[in-house]
Amino acid sequence: MIKIINIKKEERSQILILMAMFFCIVGSSITGASARDTFFLTQFDKSLLPLMFAFVAGLMVIVITIYNRIASNIDLVKTIIFSSIFFCTTLLIIRANLTGFVIPIFYAWIDVIISITIFQFWLLAGEIFNSRQAKRLYSIIGIGGSVAGISAGYLMRPFVREYGAKELLLPTILMIALMAIFASLLNSFRVKKVKSSRDKVKTNSSKTVFDPYLKSILIMVCTAAICSRIIEFQFKITAANTYSSPEQLAAFFGDYYMYLNGTTLLMQLFLTGFILQRFGILGGLIIMPLGLIIGSVSFLTLANLSGIFIARLFDQSFKFSIQSASNEMLWTTVPKEKARKAKPIIDSSIKSIAEGIIGVTIYFIIAMELLNDNQIYLLSAPVIFIILIWLLNNFRIKRKYISSIEKAINHRHLNISEIQLDHTDNHFIKTITKTLESDDVNQQLFAVELIRDLEIVQWRQTLNNLLLTDNPILQKQILLLEYDRKNIIDEKVLIQLSNQKNEIGALGITFLTDDNIKKEKKKLYKNINSSDIHISAASSVAILRIDSESTLARKRLDEFLDVKDEDSTAIALDYLKNSSELLTRDLLNNLLRHPSTKISKSALNVSGERLDAFYMKAIISNLENVKCAQDARRVLKNFKEKTVISNLKTELQNRDINRNLKKGILYCLSEYSNGEVIKLIKNQINKNDLDISIAAADALLKIAKRQSHSFPFNEYFFETVNDFANQYFRLFCFKLSISNTTSATLIVDQIVNEMEKILYIILKLVTLSFPNSPIDSHIKNIITGNDEDLPYILEFFDTTFDKNTRKILMPIVDPESDYKEKSIKKEQKKNPIKKWLKLWSESTNQWKSAISVDYLMKNKRHDLTGINWDSINATQIISEIFKDYEDFDKSIPFEKFQKQTEKTMFTILEKTILLKTVDLFQNIPGELLSQVSQISKAKNFAKDETVFKEGDFGNSMFIVIKGRVAITKGDKEIASLEKGASLGEMALLDHEERSANAIAKEDSVLLKINQDVFYELMESNADIMKQIIRLLTSRIRNANAKLEKSLK
Repeated sequence: MIKIINIKKEERSQILILMAMFFCIVGSSITGASARDTFFLTQFDKSLLPLMFAFVAGLMVIVITIYNRIASNIDLVKTIIFSSIFFCTTLLIIRANLTGFVIPIFYAWIDVIISITIFQFWLLAGEIFNSRQAKRLYSIIGIGGSVAGISAGYLMRPFVREYGAKELLLPTILMIALMAIFASLLNSFRVKKVKSSRDKVKTNSSKTVFDPYLKSILIMVCTAAICSRIIEFQFKITAANTYSSPEQLAAFFGDYYMYLNGTTLLMQLFLTGFILQRFGILGGLIIMPLGLIIGSVSFLTLANLSGIFIARLFDQSFKFSIQSASNEMLWTTVPKEKARKAKPIIDSSIKSIAEGIIGVTIYFIIAMELLNDNQIYLLSAPVIFIILIWLLNNFRIKRKYISSIEKAINHRHLNISEIQLDHTDNHFIKTITKTLESDDVNQQLFAVELIRDLEIVQWRQTLNNLLLTDNPILQKQILLLEYDRKNIIDEKVLIQLSNQKNEIGALGITFLTDDNIKKEKKKLYKNINSSDIHISAASSVAILRIDSESTLARKRLDEFLDVKDEDSTAIALDYLKNSSELLTRDLLNNLLRHPSTKISKSALNVSGERLDAFYMKAIISNLENVKCAQDARRVLKNFKEKTVISNLKTELQNRDINRNLKKGILYCLSEYSNGEVIKLIKNQINKNDLDISIAAADALLKIAKRQSHSFPFNEYFFETVNDFANQYFRLFCFKLSISNTTSATLIVDQIVNEMEKILYIILKLVTLSFPNSPIDSHIKNIITGNDEDLPYILEFFDTTFDKNTRKILMPIVDPESDYKEKSIKKEQKKNPIKKWLKLWSESTNQWKSAISVDYLMKNKRHDLTGINWDSINATQIISEIFKDYEDFDKSIPFEKFQKQTEKTMFTILEKTILLKTVDLFQNIPGELLSQVSQISKAKNFAKDETVFKEGDFGNSMFIVIKGRVAITKGDKEIASLEKGASLGEMALLDHEERSANAIAKEDSVLLKINQDVFYELMESNADIMKQIIRLLTSRIRNANAKLEKSLK
């Protein structure tokens, strides 16, 4: 059984003890509560029951305050032991004197015991299990409570029949005493936790302002509490009147608790999720009051125990299932800081006050003999009235909930993609209209973006009015809606806009009807020679729409399309989008393949209107350029799926295909999801080409996330993942072997880079079985080892995958797992360093080849003789390696590699190693960093020579290779930089002035990287840009963390 519910061997003892302890807590709660209700209702004046509600609340506040002061500096287990002894002692004293004023004290004291023991228990469990274990094991621990609730209720009737109600205190005392023993047994399993500074910070007292939304929640909480207390009073008084003897009453309460726990468990398992998913927040909010109305009407009609039993059962079972879940959902749209302050006040303080007030009110009614015991069913009438207020308020909450979402949207607290917008809802329509008419242009633009994919007819007049304002940014965004939604803009408005001599005027001309173009023909002819390119191009296109023989317009359009200036050509193409017949097939086909990104993007827009298969290959070629790829995918989506897939397949199978184009095609294929596509993508996964495998894995996961295809992991990818895992292990062993040798820096860097790529692929592939799991969003942090949620991810692996899959994954992702020493030695013997270096030297990857040859030349020249030199290309890096070596081995073709190269102070490999020491570049793999090395130049600075001055324009960074550089501010030296230090690196990323002087304090050599060439490199290599962005993001996070720490 333990194995089935996934308890690890080392966790069994703790779990069994905690389950037993929780059994005792719940069991003692039920027996104690049944005993106190029985004694109070049979031996004490029942009319005082309402006052007990207020007494319990007051005593709880006092005792908890005293407990917190005493227990704050005492060990938790000792506190539990002392508490248990104290509780048992007080209950024994109470048992011996269970008459008179002791009974109400006993009534309230049981509630105190229940609250403190539960609180202590979960604190103790938190010190035994970490978050990963808690998520897996707490529900198992809860089984002890469920078993206690059902069995205690079931056994209570025969127990009371045999021993009497008074003896219920004995099992209560016994179970409380057992808690102390169980806590002592658990002490050795605890993990001591050091309090963080965050835990010690006291919250500043400040007034919590209740907005209308929070006031609605407050009304709901208070009305629910009031109804619950009235029903509890009716239930207990009716039960006491029905069962005169303590034994019968205690037995009845036992049955009640058994049914209640069983019903609550069923609701939690089967009903809560269904109602919330099927009927939303409103369904969750109204089901409890509707149930209470049924119960209260039953009691009002029948006036017997059966009627109030239904009401009480609905009250307690719904309260801890559906109502609880719905309440928590209401707080999700409240800003966290506000919720943190308001929630305890509403859920605890004000709720307790409401319960106390209703208790006193009921007591007054009974004491004044306005109602007697046989008439308490009449209290169901005000209950029903209060429930109606509760229901009306819940409908108000639903509206306020929507408003709260809209408010969060305005403050960008929510992601639009996560919200379903109903364009038929009058409230939503009014909200968008109000936003469009606001004075805040950012809100107006946000509203336009929000309705872009909705039916716009409701806002047509508002949008037309906005076009007559003088905000060109807003005007353009509204006009662009007309491309996809015809007849949004009135003709009169378009004619008025077409008189403007700017881009807005040009767009207005573009959307004119042919009849209006004829009316405006004279004006448009004048516009052809306008100095504004937009107006000239749009007017030329408009004239040719009604007069294809116009020589002037055709000449002007041809000038634009002759690509003398890429901006002019791109603009002209933009205005041909709705008039693509004015462009020949061959010319458009050539423009689709033009090296200019601007021209290609504009040509793609035109081709999207033609949907001619003639352009298919040219469109696909744009998938190579990340700047055009999205536009190309959008256009391809308009073609028949079968045609697109067929053409993509043909290109993918081309042996000479460009690698970037292959990646682009794989990403494009992820937009489709039939079996042929999945097979095509899967076939690209190959451990010999990690970059393409990454693209393929990303594409497959994108398909899986759309839930358009299910992946049977074991059938599709288990063997593939196993192959990658074995490759990961081999690289791991290679890294262990070579790490401690000299000149291995770049080799180790490449090994780590490949291991990280393999791990990325493995995690992506295993996620295919559970595409909506949290794994995907954590992959990058798992790889770098910076994921705070790693315990949860590992727990997900533990509980989700079978033994064979876990055997592959855990050694790779779990820091606590290690490969067996025996396996490592066996692998190192099978694949020694010599074998790896030969494989890498002969690799088609020129970087791996170069760093391997360099390592062999410096460390193991005798191993060079076994290399097939015909497979190695004479690249610049290889040539730099050989240029300073004499012909020491006739088997090595030195003449092939010692070609003429530009003489430099440092080789590319040397500069790459230096760059790896710079914070900005240290996380960039050497293979990518070598490209930065090639654009860097070494520069000599004499002693006292200025590198740059404060106030100079920052357009380059420097790295100290030799010597020393002082950073000064005025006459003060604020830093001294030596070999490996960098200065001015932020100048690569911004255009700010130098903030200090840099002066060479001795003859120095610095490596200089200019901003312009670095930008060009980043534009052509997205991976470098990603690494830079990742570094800057990390710096911002660290700065924020330091700021928070300093504020605390």
